[in-house]
Parts: sequence; structure tokens; C-alpha cells
Amino acid sequence: MKRKINILIPIFALLVLIYVIRSMMGPQIRVETLREGSLEDLVSTKGLLIKNETVLRQEAAGNYESSVQEGTRISAGQEIAAVYSGTVSPELRTRLEQINSKIEQIEKNQADLINFSDDISRLEQKISDQTSLLVEKSILNDLSAVGDIQLVLASLCEKKAQISGVDNGNSILNQLQQQKSEIEAQIGTAQHRITAPVPGLFSASVDGLEQIITPNNMTQLTPSQVDSLFEQAEPKNEEAAGTSYKIINNFLYYVAVNIPTDKLSTLRPGQTVNLRFYDLSGDLVKADIKYISPEENGFKTVLLEVNQHLESLLKRRVVNVEFIKSRYNGYRISIKCLREKDGEKGVYVRRDDMLKFIPVDILYSSQDIAIVDSASKETPLRLYDEVVVRANSYEEGKLLS
Repeated sequence: MKRKINILIPIFALLVLIYVIRSMMGPQIRVETLREGSLEDLVSTKGLLIKNETVLRQEAAGNYESSVQEGTRISAGQEIAAVYSGTVSPELRTRLEQINSKIEQIEKNQADLINFSDDISRLEQKISDQTSLLVEKSILNDLSAVGDIQLVLASLCEKKAQISGVDNGNSILNQLQQQKSEIEAQIGTAQHRITAPVPGLFSASVDGLEQIITPNNMTQLTPSQVDSLFEQAEPKNEEAAGTSYKIINNFLYYVAVNIPTDKLSTLRPGQTVNLRFYDLSGDLVKADIKYISPEENGFKTVLLEVNQHLESLLKRRVVNVEFIKSRYNGYRISIKCLREKDGEKGVYVRRDDMLKFIPVDILYSSQDIAIVDSASKETPLRLYDEVVVRANSYEEGKLLS
């Protein structure tokens, strides 16, 4: 028995050695799984926001208190602030702001609900009809119809309750207005009320650039001027003093960016690009190129028009932004996968334990990644193909096992 074991050990060792030698001599291969992906041709930079802004500055003596919250959408003629003769403590200031906010919300809700008030008689008639129908179907033991009618009745009753809520809202509104009057009596009667001359978004954040750079003069900007404005765009203490407010046209704004000239060779005014304000959101925002300045030290100023409102941009003048020329979608592979055969770019894939060369079109590439697509319908790439990153031999059709 011992002799047999002594014979088997060398045989086993020989088999292991043969396997190791064959493995070393055979093709060493590393692959990656083919997946869909995208790459963006972009420039990360800073952007200067240019808006249609109407600034209101008041010189009257007294304490200024905003009547609306930051970012509130207001109409022309709406009260936005009041000037009081007395001193306003922080506690009274906070209480007054809370009351003004509640009044504003109730008035908005009432405006939405009042449109239904003319329909209340019709609602009551529908409720009556559905109730009669419910009794009829219950007598017939039509349980399916009874369930449907109950859902309809619940919806009708809920709508009626909302409309009836207008009266309750009026009661609460009267109480809030009474509380507001009591606070105003403590701090002095409002000597002056400030109303909005134009509609838009209300803001108490004023930085002093509102009238320096506007949509009317922005096409005069140069790269050096934009850099200078970046440094100036610091909010002033006017906000703390409460003597300046502004109304922003929220439907349209512009972004000025300095872009290297070599990145603009294919772009012209009138074309559309994408922006991403990556500190605020990962979403893409479409922007139209309105103007491209003359070159200055290898850069040009690009003015972009945007009509997509973003609440988070309201108080911003300078933003971090990605200027995205193009976005390429296709198969995402490592640059190391690309090979050339007979003057044609492509990749090798492992199928049925053999290598196969697949010609590709390179849509876009960075230093490490390429976005590609099949160059031929006859030999297409397939999702989840095993794409060869490295191999000792690239002999097509050779069995790899």
C-alpha cells in the first residue's frame, strides 16, 4: 500500500506541472463586461448670473419689515414691505414675519378654492343623486355598484368640504390680521408701505451688481471683465439693513462663462448646449448661446440664455457650472480595449472561448474611457460581451481553452 502511494505522488506532481506549464504557455487574457454608458465633452468653470432685476431702495427713516418671504412670486402692486416708526425687537420681527407668511398662504389657498364656489349647488345636487342611487343599489344587493358609489360620494364630499373651508379660512385670516394690527401698534403704525412696480420673484438679497451688469449691456463683456465681476459679487449689508429689495424676472436669465477658445471651435450663437449647476443639482439645464465675445488671452466669454427656473439660483450671482458641449451615448469601454486590424479600429471580444474582432466607431474618448458603437450591422457588439483588455495573443478564431 505504501509502495502504491509512493508511485502515485510523482505521477500527481507531474500532472500538476504539466497543467502549470500549459497555463503559462496558453494565452493570458483579461476582459471587461460591455455595458452602455455616456461621456460628456465639458468645461468646469464659474458662471455669472445676469437677470432682469428691479431694485427698490427707500430713504425714509424708520424700520423696514418685509411683508413677503424670500422667493415669493408677487404681482405688480402687491405690498412687499412696510416702514415702521418704532423699534422692532427680534422677537416681534420674527412674530410679524410668521403672521405675514400665514396670511399670504391663506390668501393663496382662498384664491385657489374660490374658483369652485359657484359649483357648490351642483355638488350638492350630485351628492343627493348619488345618495339616492346608493340606496337603490343597496336594496338590490349590488355590492360592486355600492362600492363604486361610495368612492364617488367620498370624493364629492371632500371637494365640498374644501370649498366650505373658505369661510373657515376667512375666520382665521381675520384673527391673523388682528394679531398683525396688535404688533404694529407696539412698533408704531406703518408710515409707508412699499409695493411692487412689476411682477416677479421677491428677494431681499442685493449685491450692488443689479444695475452694473444687465441684459441690456451684457454683450459688452470681455473675459477680464467677467473675472472682475466675480470678485465684486459679494452681497452687501443692505440686506441686513432692510432698506433695499429687488424683484427678479423669473422667466428668463443669462449665464456668462469664460471658455477656452479651442473648446468653442464648433459652437456658434443660436446653438443649444447643456449646463449643470453641480453644487445645486445634478440635472441638465438647456441653454441657448446668445453671444460669443472676441478672444482675450486664450479665452472667450459666452453668454447663455436660460428659461428654466431654479429656486436655488434666486440669491446667487456666481455659480459653479459645467458647460457641456455634447453628450455621447453608446458602449463604454476602457481605452486599453481598442485595437487596430487591417487599418480598422475595433475591439476583440471573447465568444464561445474564441477571440473575435469587432470593428467600432469611436464616438468620443477621454484619457481613459471611450464611447463606441458598432461600425457594422453584420458584426455588431452585444451588450454584456466580454471585451478583451489584454491578451498574450490576438489570433482570431483560436480556441482559448
